This record gives sequence, structure tokens and C-alpha cells, in this order.
Amino acid sequence: MVSMARSNVSMSKAFRDEIANADERVGQTLVSETDLVRVWHINLAPGERLGFHRHQLDYCWIALTPGRSRSMYADGNTVVTDYEPGDCKVFAFAAGETMVHDLTNIGSRHLAFTTIEFKGSLKREHDRVEPPKNALRDLNGSI
Repeated sequence: MVSMARSNVSMSKAFRDEIANADERVGQTLVSETDLVRVWHINLAPGERLGFHRHQLDYCWIALTPGRSRSMYADGNTVVTDYEPGDCKVFAFAAGETMVHDLTNIGSRHLAFTTIEFKGSLKREHDRVEPPKNALRDLNGSI
């Protein structure tokens, strides 16, 4: 189960510059790309950092190993997260919305993830569909 703790810190000029030029590569190794997804691997040794990167597509990450990380976000917030294998989190963005953060392994062993970017939006507009007038109703009057 993922556990997280948040805080806010001031950033150095170097971090602010890195954020302004955040990489669009959201992982270390691009292992697969199709018309629908990009699949990335991240494997961080203790103390290793994946620099600031920009998420523009809806995505999910899956923890492959147990461990602990710290991420700093463009707004100065930092989040410390503990992981267990199989932990997963999904992010869906509104049109034009992005997220910039880094990822540092602050644990004592390697930390590995698979990140999947979805080239189509996960947010869907659902039109309300009226049932046909001749639809059967249950005893409560519901269809």
C-alpha cells in the first residue's frame, strides 16, 4: 500500500531552471511504444535521482520493488512515498494540464517502476442515454 507524506520547501535556482526545462521523457528507458501507449522503465539505485520531467499524458505507474522515494513538484511541494510491489497509481489530466516533478530513491535498495503513458485521454465524456420507452421496469419502477 502506498503511504505518502507532504511538505513544502524552497527551491534553489538550479531546481527552478531544471523545472523550466523539464524533460518530456518520463522514465529512464522507453521499452515500448504503440499508437495507444508508451511504456517506460525506471530503476533507481539508493540515492539516485530521475530529474524533473513533465507529464502531459494520462499515465499510471506500477511499483516493481519495495522502497521509498521523495518527489519535488514545480510548486515546491515535496512528497515522500513508501511502496510495495504491485502498488499502482493512475493520473488523468484535463486538457492543457501538466505535472512536473522529480523522483529520488531515498531508500536503502533499488527502486523500480513501470510507467505507462496513455496517448488517448482516460477522462471520457459520458452522454446520458435515455432508455427506450418500451424498456421493462423492475418492481421499484427502475429500469
